[in-house]
Amino acid sequence: MIFSLSTLAKRRQGESGFTLVEVITAVGIVGIVSVSLYAGLASSFNAVENSRLELRATQILTEKLEAMRLFNWDQVNASGFIPITFTENYLPSQSSSVVYSGSVSITNASVPSAYDSTMRKAVAQITWTNGVGVRHKRMETLISQYGIQNYLY
Repeated sequence: MIFSLSTLAKRRQGESGFTLVEVITAVGIVGIVSVSLYAGLASSFNAVENSRLELRATQILTEKLEAMRLFNWDQVNASGFIPITFTENYLPSQSSSVVYSGSVSITNASVPSAYDSTMRKAVAQITWTNGVGVRHKRMETLISQYGIQNYLY
């Protein structure tokens, strides 16, 4: 079968490019994928930031409660020895836009009466504000008269 040059050129001419509808469809698909990718990345960065703020709140509460567990029994029961309110920054060494405000309360523990005079319940609460709104976190622990503070050297 012999093709002439003009027949081959005509055949290629009909197949050589994309139509306007194909180009607009491709641009639309690329646009939708790009917007979806950007929204997913923005959502991921917000989730990471909220996780960091939550982790810092947990660190602050753990620090406060573990310090109280190391006080001796007289210090735990002394009025005013343990501060009832505190503030901390997101970055401890710098002032930052996120400030954590918290409170600590020490009450009698809900334990059997045999231990009632030798145990206290410490509750620490913390509040901070981020882009979503006001956030809260709370932790509790028990402090014993015969606890870990008696074993420190």
